Amino acid sequence: MIKIALVGHEFRYEAFQIASLFYEKNEFQFVDYDEADYYSIYDENAKTCTFKSKDSTLMYEEIVDDTKKNIKIGLKSSMINALKSITGKEIPWGILIGIRPTKLYHEFVSMGMVDEEIKEVLINKYYLNPDKADLLIEVAKGEKPFLTYEDGSVSVYIGIPFCPTRCVYCSFTSNPIGTNKHLVDDYLSALVKEINYTFSLIKDKGIKVDTLYIGGGTPTSLNEKQLEILLKTVSENIETDRIREYTVEAGRPDSINEEKLKLIKKYGATRISINPQTMSDETLKNIGRTHTSSDIKDKFNIARSLGFDNINMDIIIGLPGETANHVETTISEIKQLNPDSITIHTMAIKRASKLCEDGYSIENSEAKNMYDVAVNGVISMGMKPYYMYRQKNMVSPLENIGYSYRGKESIYNVQMISENISIIGLGADSVSKAIYRDENRLERIANLKDVREYIKRIDEILGNKKKALDMVEESFR
Repeated sequence: MIKIALVGHEFRYEAFQIASLFYEKNEFQFVDYDEADYYSIYDENAKTCTFKSKDSTLMYEEIVDDTKKNIKIGLKSSMINALKSITGKEIPWGILIGIRPTKLYHEFVSMGMVDEEIKEVLINKYYLNPDKADLLIEVAKGEKPFLTYEDGSVSVYIGIPFCPTRCVYCSFTSNPIGTNKHLVDDYLSALVKEINYTFSLIKDKGIKVDTLYIGGGTPTSLNEKQLEILLKTVSENIETDRIREYTVEAGRPDSINEEKLKLIKKYGATRISINPQTMSDETLKNIGRTHTSSDIKDKFNIARSLGFDNINMDIIIGLPGETANHVETTISEIKQLNPDSITIHTMAIKRASKLCEDGYSIENSEAKNMYDVAVNGVISMGMKPYYMYRQKNMVSPLENIGYSYRGKESIYNVQMISENISIIGLGADSVSKAIYRDENRLERIANLKDVREYIKRIDEILGNKKKALDMVEESFR
């Protein structure tokens, strides 16, 4: 057990973030000065941030100015360098803890800095490994074209919180449709009400829709009749051919058939996602999927035959029982399908997932090997990275990253991660965000998570939707 005392500051959360990069939560604690083995110290007079051992045989110091932001950076920097020395662990992303690392690049560019200067700061101030600094810059430049949009615009997310089955790694509000069929029609009725009401407000306020994303859950877990009700409702409220991007997350191959794909095509979706996660039949079974790798190929080929020319595929690094060899096979088979984009996710152990209950873990070195195989395979296809985010509780200090052929990027994904456009979320567990760009702030209004409560309290949700759109309208001024 490592015991740490904070001296001259109260940035406990920041210290906790750094300690968590090196230790499990039960391996460190924050204590009073007399009980500590190590000290995180801010000296206001000397303007220094220091992390040192009780006997001072280990000490790392950073000189900072007295802004709150730089004090935090200095405290994190001194601590990460000391703990790297103690543990021998490599932390590729340094002190850059947040889930949106590319925001820092755009901040630096707005200050007039060039790429070489930015890379130097990322390495020497934030302690990123050089390859991660390069990746951050490349992704930030790749996403930049999609950070602009017409004034007075929002993007819209519609959530379907049902899936064929619940995967072992999932913590989202997702209800296995087999045991929740009795809720689907009532949920859809409530959602249709929310869609109609929201789009009537959008029209009344003269707000434009930039992109539309139907996700979940698994939207295609709806049957054909239900899916058509949803898609028809959307098409009756918006001219889908006039928005920049319309994605339907077809998702799991065991929920997709030709008729559903035809409906998605008929009602104007320009982009779909078919997500294998892995091409190992054994792993698919172990994680709770009821389809095979052959099903993935079949559904992908049907989608291509129907004219879908922007298909994404997701894979997950660090699935239980998998090694770099499994990832190599997955990438090899996906290459043959040649999707338009591939999103590489690093497994995150969520508290509400079955994997967390089972205490699943994987060695950092093995996860990195798997990640490198995936990335190198995707790069060899000629794809470029265009969006990236990080999560808490990843099995390794890596990242989730989207690659695509040029012109096949997901605009909505970039917008969601960058938080540069207001998002209107419809459906259970969705979140609306009003972005006040000039003030560098956002306001959130969340829908209810529970499907039953969403259905029962839909009129209350409509009232909140009006509040959300009022805030969005205010943010335009």
